[in-house]
Amino acid sequence: MINVVEKAKGSSLLSIILALAATVLVIELSGLIANPVSEFLKLNFELNFYTGNVITKFFMLLFSILAILLINGGRLKGFGFKIPSKFGYVRLILLTIGIALASFIFGSIVFIAILNSVFPIESIGGSAIGFPEQQSLLEIILTVWIWSSLCEEVLTRGLLQGIIQHLDSKKFLRLSLPVWISGIFFGLMHTRLIFGGMSFWFVAFVVFNTSIIGLLAAYYREKSGSIFPAFLVHVIANIVGFLPSLFVN
Repeated sequence: MINVVEKAKGSSLLSIILALAATVLVIELSGLIANPVSEFLKLNFELNFYTGNVITKFFMLLFSILAILLINGGRLKGFGFKIPSKFGYVRLILLTIGIALASFIFGSIVFIAILNSVFPIESIGGSAIGFPEQQSLLEIILTVWIWSSLCEEVLTRGLLQGIIQHLDSKKFLRLSLPVWISGIFFGLMHTRLIFGGMSFWFVAFVVFNTSIIGLLAAYYREKSGSIFPAFLVHVIANIVGFLPSLFVN
């Protein structure tokens, strides 16, 4: 099997195009296959926003791993599938909580309190502020905090960032090009929430926050050489983001 990554390393642009094309293809294929599967399961099971999303994320995880194996000569090596031997997890946890809280508060003020009030925009299918109501805390922990975090990190920090990680010498504002691309792409992935009946400014708020967290996760993926710290950042940020809704409910 040909190692496509090695062949693309001779051109930065080719590496970026390959990474983005492979990642977008995985996302599109996941949705294409998950939709009919979800419809079939709905005939026998009650699926809500969270449980239905599990199916899409399953195919995202599956296709991400298959894509890595296909373009990397049948190997996962070099794409972050390892546990770092030495790492400052306490610093990571505290920094993630601080950045997530600051991003959440700033985003809430700018996008929800100010822009949503001054420039109200009707969204597709409705204008709800927030995610659909959850059924249980356990459901959120399993489907959002753990499962979604795992699948999205394998996609963005495993597949996407793994293909372009050799471009880490190219930096802007002290962050490497792979970190910027992986982090911003992760945030832009969430623009699809607009089709779920959520308000425009709430989606903008989510994209802003996920971009910030995406950059942090991508930074730790690069620093550690592993997707595990990035997964931990993702989980912690999800917990911080959901805490207000848990207190309200």
